[in-house]
Amino acid sequence: MSEGLYKGPGEVRGRRPVPAQQGNGARSGDPFLPWHPPEGLARGAGAAPVRKTSVENYEFIINFFKNIGNTKEANTYLRLFKKGNPSRFAVIKVGGKTLAETMPVLSGDLAYLTNLDLFPVIVHGGGPQIDRELDVRRIAFEKKDGLRVTSREAIDVIREVLEDANRKLVEAIRAQGGDAEGIRLAVKARPHPDRDLGFVGEVTGIDLKPIFRAIRMDRIPVVSPVGFDDYGQPLNVNADVVARALVLALRPKKFILLTDEGGVRDGSGKIIPFINLTADLQGMQERGEVTGGMALKLRETKQLLDELPTTMFVTITSPHSLIKELFTVKGSGTFIKLGSEIEHHRTWKGINRDRMRTLIEASFGRKLVRDYFQRDITSIFLDPKYRGCAVMRKMAGMDYLDKFAVRKEAQGEGLGRDVWLAMLQEYPKLFWRSRTSNPINSWYFDQSTGAVKFGDWTVFWIGLRESQIRRAIKTALKLPPTLQDPLRPK
Repeated sequence: MSEGLYKGPGEVRGRRPVPAQQGNGARSGDPFLPWHPPEGLARGAGAAPVRKTSVENYEFIINFFKNIGNTKEANTYLRLFKKGNPSRFAVIKVGGKTLAETMPVLSGDLAYLTNLDLFPVIVHGGGPQIDRELDVRRIAFEKKDGLRVTSREAIDVIREVLEDANRKLVEAIRAQGGDAEGIRLAVKARPHPDRDLGFVGEVTGIDLKPIFRAIRMDRIPVVSPVGFDDYGQPLNVNADVVARALVLALRPKKFILLTDEGGVRDGSGKIIPFINLTADLQGMQERGEVTGGMALKLRETKQLLDELPTTMFVTITSPHSLIKELFTVKGSGTFIKLGSEIEHHRTWKGINRDRMRTLIEASFGRKLVRDYFQRDITSIFLDPKYRGCAVMRKMAGMDYLDKFAVRKEAQGEGLGRDVWLAMLQEYPKLFWRSRTSNPINSWYFDQSTGAVKFGDWTVFWIGLRESQIRRAIKTALKLPPTLQDPLRPK
């Protein structure tokens, strides 16, 4: 792709007629990027009138925050999603059954996103609809290794059914006040090497031109998974495979799988809210928390994320929870990230103190006291990229959380949770203090087993006995400052 496409501040949506194509080169070694956008499209000079005035759009966003119920979280995610190229917002895959059963809810939420100037790329399936139509037409089929054996007669029906599903979703989004465009010729494919499968295909590339063009026109691209070979022959391609190919091509900030289950469920049937694949997957399999098809799905997700930026998320959720899942940390489905092993240091040795200082000061918006790195510590839990940390000390014979800091750009990625869980594994009983005005205190209340406010400070604790709580409070309130007072304006 051209540098302007991925690095420019939202240049794709220039809202003007698409200029003539000026190139057809592929990025070397990437089969999913057969095309790069013309220079004018990448930089988007010129602008046509938009749907809403800036005042109307501002009021819509304010009401959106109110509806979400967590203004701070929603604002963090909105900034993250609107930063950079709009085609990299999200890829959303929805299965045929889920699409048919939740069309009004899903189309309404997608229309809602267009009013926030967010345009996810949708990939849909149609398995149950295809089964039903083949049965009506008395076309027999079987499956081999999970793939539908597709005859010449069947491929025409499959294409017809998927194009009908595509059209219905586009029309439903428009009926809800948004705009969308059906993309039916974007998937490039070749025949599957197992010729016994008939007209089944493997993805060889994604033509991104119509997808970028739709987003430029403020439309949600709705991609049909039917593939086409070099001769225009339609091929049956699994929608999950197409979705992964689109993710590899677009490098979105989030990949969302909409399912009836609404998330990854443990052995008791409860949804697992967060999964750090690097830290959690092996243990979850060993404990039997995920098995069979779900374990396979998580391993495949890890393989996908290994090829992508660490800032990308995968979410499995229900269509009924799409908006909440997009714009809140907790959501209601399963939030999956590749994650990274949080480093555990016992001393300041080996720590880049300049980067550590920058991390803490950026997080708190205040300068550290000069002797901070001369003070004794017992542990440092640190993201290797210096985007989050927890610093532990020993106070009054108990473990004290001296600093918990996460840079703003990483707060919407679940990094804080990764650091927090790494800390709790080593220190299940601890206490800490926080300025009463600290906006993160609501999160601290959720994590703690108890808290008490004292004027400027709130003291929190986890797992302490009653006698320890009294000592912890007394100790916390007497601790010397670690941050300098902010400069007062003259």
